[in-house]
Amino acid sequence: MAITAMTYPDKHPGDDTPSSITVRAAAGQLRIVPVWQALGQHAAQAKRTRLRHNEKHNIEEITVTFESVSPADLAEIVGRLSTLSWVVAASLS
Repeated sequence: MAITAMTYPDKHPGDDTPSSITVRAAAGQLRIVPVWQALGQHAAQAKRTRLRHNEKHNIEEITVTFESVSPADLAEIVGRLSTLSWVVAASLS
């Protein structure tokens, strides 16, 4: 008897709904406190934060991953962040 394939049910099925916000700024211009302030009541649902610096493009970014925040609420947060003068880009992923 030979086993040709083995699969296990995924406990976390793929979901295309955005659950992260990424904010990019010029190197030295990323402001963490205003990012957290923009999260408002949803800051408590932040489950992971990643900071990166891209020397090649001279950009810094913060990505905040959430649990249980609606795409509409995330889009509203991105809209608020996008209006800040130091933000190069804010996006959902």
